[in-house]
Amino acid sequence: ALDVSDRVNGLFALIGMFVAIAVVAAALVATSTFRIVFAQRMRQLALLRAIGADRSGLFRALVAEGGLTGLFAGVTGVLAATGLGFLLPPLLGVVGIDIATPGFPIGWAVAVILGTALITMVAVLAPAVTAARVAPLEALRTASITAGARDINLPRVAVGLLMAAAAVLVAFLVASQLPDRDTQEYDASGTLLQIVLSGLFAYVALVALGPLLVQPVLAAVGWPLRRLGPIGRLAVGGVGGQPRRAAAVSVVVALGVTLIGGALVGTASLRTLIKWELAGMAPSDLAVTVAEEQNTLPEGFVDRVRAMSELERVVPFRNDPKVRLAGVDIEGLAASDLALHRLSTWEDFGTSAGTLDIGPGRVVLLTYLAEAAGVQPGDTVTLTRGGRSIELELVGIMDNTPVSAGMLLDPTDLDRLGTPPNPTGLLADVAGDGEEARTAAVKALRAVTGSTLLVEVSADMRDDMMGELNMIIGVLLALLGLTVIVAVVGVGTTTALSVVERTRELGLLRAIGMARAGLRSMLTAEAGLYGLVGATLGLLLALPYSWLAVEALGANAPVEYPAGQLALVVLVLAAATALAGLLPARKAARVSPVEALGVDG
Repeated sequence: ALDVSDRVNGLFALIGMFVAIAVVAAALVATSTFRIVFAQRMRQLALLRAIGADRSGLFRALVAEGGLTGLFAGVTGVLAATGLGFLLPPLLGVVGIDIATPGFPIGWAVAVILGTALITMVAVLAPAVTAARVAPLEALRTASITAGARDINLPRVAVGLLMAAAAVLVAFLVASQLPDRDTQEYDASGTLLQIVLSGLFAYVALVALGPLLVQPVLAAVGWPLRRLGPIGRLAVGGVGGQPRRAAAVSVVVALGVTLIGGALVGTASLRTLIKWELAGMAPSDLAVTVAEEQNTLPEGFVDRVRAMSELERVVPFRNDPKVRLAGVDIEGLAASDLALHRLSTWEDFGTSAGTLDIGPGRVVLLTYLAEAAGVQPGDTVTLTRGGRSIELELVGIMDNTPVSAGMLLDPTDLDRLGTPPNPTGLLADVAGDGEEARTAAVKALRAVTGSTLLVEVSADMRDDMMGELNMIIGVLLALLGLTVIVAVVGVGTTTALSVVERTRELGLLRAIGMARAGLRSMLTAEAGLYGLVGATLGLLLALPYSWLAVEALGANAPVEYPAGQLALVVLVLAAATALAGLLPARKAARVSPVEALGVDG
């Protein structure tokens, strides 16, 4: 019971970490939203200053407003979560799944509500400081809305540059500590913490310098859109005209893309590593080997197996444990002439050095043997068996060789060493898909092997490991999706507030001839650009940090960049943020030009 409890607590600790990341993203969205809202109420705030409100009083009022907003959001969220918690047990009971009701965790509910209010108050601090500085003379403006600031002050630039320098220094420190293949007793936890610290510095730098970075990124990603005509140019100009707003929204998207991009690179690298491992442990669906009292397979056995309709890709091989690598005395590793290229898992095999170009006069060694002999690809090695010896060129080194082989060489070279010609085992794949085909193949194979040969079902182990990996990847990406959902909602909110702020501008566009469809397209494209800019910034962080993380694990995994999946993430985010801006765009298109031009600034 304690073990189960510990695993559950570990699972919820992991979920809690990702929820915390989503809360940070929500706080950034809240900060951006309050900044826009306060800018829209600047004339009202200036009027309060004109009739006697001081800056500190105005600041406290705005912070209190943020706290009340968070309080309302916390109560709403807790009530929704509690209702869902009590609704799920009877719904799942219909399909035969029994789960317990959540009870009434009053203490946790109160903590969540107060925590939400506190986080919202923290998020509103920076916008409240800016809004409280409004001059009373702003009340004399004819427009009720003040455009958002375009530039950033020097202290913010200094903080951003300082954080960027710290991120680079810590990253170089991590790079200097990356383990070699021969590193012993390596502990990755400290290095991974340093990578997290560097990533945190980099993200703070991105938040601080975001308005300066938006313009060059927008120029790159918005170039195709500009070529589509006036609508595209207006959309790019709408985003670039407010770099601080664009940065505030885009950095939230960038946070989600950084995490998802890093997860995709990490899982792709891990998947390749596991395929390498499985190719060595389970190179085919089934394996037949001789029992200890036998030396070779029975005469004609391979032909009988090849005639079975339940099996395909039957590959016999010879394992000779009497072959030795000169200068190395290691028991239990045989020389094998298994033809890797004839296996269905051929593409999953990988080398830590060199190639798998096995042929007459060439050999591939297990890493353990190669390190013991101190040889590298291109060197000449000597293999011995009894009184015979041959010299071969070492063409590759593998971390995981199949069929317990320490050396993989051409059949002609085994013949030169005097190895008997009969095979000692064979590998085969099932001719169909599913458990029924696999069971039928095993029954057919056991019928001809009897009790004298050993039959191993390697496919079960391969399926179990890949299934667990896919489940972990699915849960990880689902949790990271929380941050992306928050970012998409933030884009929709920003677009909606932007529509209110730019009512006169949009009305003027309608008055000079832009159709409703064109206006909707422009605002939808602007929302999509927020996602595209954020995704680009996120990938710029994800790629180097994911490389560092994979290398820091010390598992000798290859760093794989799944270009297709990363491109899909960018496209999906651009589409999702564009859809988030669709509703505000439709609302803006319904306003008549006359009404829009009659609205104050």
